[in-house]
Amino acid sequence: MTRRPSEDDWLRAVGHPYRVEILRHFLTTGTATPTDIAAALRLALNTVSHHVHALRERGIVRLAGRTQRRGAVTHHYQLTDRDRVAAIVWGTRAELLVTDFERQNGRGDVTVRLDAGALAELHALTAVYIARIGELGLQARERRGRAGALTRVAVLLAMEPGGKTTISS
Repeated sequence: MTRRPSEDDWLRAVGHPYRVEILRHFLTTGTATPTDIAAALRLALNTVSHHVHALRERGIVRLAGRTQRRGAVTHHYQLTDRDRVAAIVWGTRAELLVTDFERQNGRGDVTVRLDAGALAELHALTAVYIARIGELGLQARERRGRAGALTRVAVLLAMEPGGKTTISS
């Protein structure tokens, strides 16, 4: 039986860049083996196995089945809560907070009031978001010779006393 993940489990799940990439892989493929993930992400099998095991212990992924492959048992895993993983990894909840009017008029900032649980989730989302922006910056610098000029992008996360949080990019 798979245990229900706590907020701490979700924060730890996205606390390592390999686990974030593994979660993205599960979102894309549905069910996967550590061997498949290692090949797709070009990581060592023991590294992927370690992180998949950590995700399983936290109830983020579950064993979906076993197959015999070349005399060994292969374990197949899948997400226990695909919507939650998508929301955390891709920030879909934050996107829903921006109104159609704001989107049509080019405004991408959001101001909301959050409780402690939502703040914890915001911190997890922000960590992933900031890490991905950093990755994009590195990729852009590597392509700079081919792509031309770089555009400076600033992201602001401001918190006011009383729980009012503003995210702008």
